[in-house]
Amino acid sequence: MGIDFIEKAAPTFKKSWDRARVTLGTADLFTLSPDRTVRIAAAHVIGDAELRKGDQLTVEILDGAMIARRGNRNVARFSNPPPVLVQAVRASSGIAKGTVEQVHNVANVAEISLC
Repeated sequence: MGIDFIEKAAPTFKKSWDRARVTLGTADLFTLSPDRTVRIAAAHVIGDAELRKGDQLTVEILDGAMIARRGNRNVARFSNPPPVLVQAVRASSGIAKGTVEQVHNVANVAEISLC
């Protein structure tokens, strides 16, 4: 019962793994597919702040306005954020993680997504 057993049993193990993979990949009534909606809004860059694509920011609600911050400095202000975005930030204790998706230097506007 050595190498010959392993050689004989190996094909059956592979078959059972393939069957299990097919079972996992088959949708049924109880399969939940996660939905991920990216929430992006435009924000006006404040002052001489420099934003680049991929920058990680903190988005907060201060005095009824949504502000993007880097450290302790305000770098962008959302002029008219969608209500869904405001609710998402409020639901996460008034603070959320944001990522700069695109920067429009001529317009001094950055597109920021919330995670």
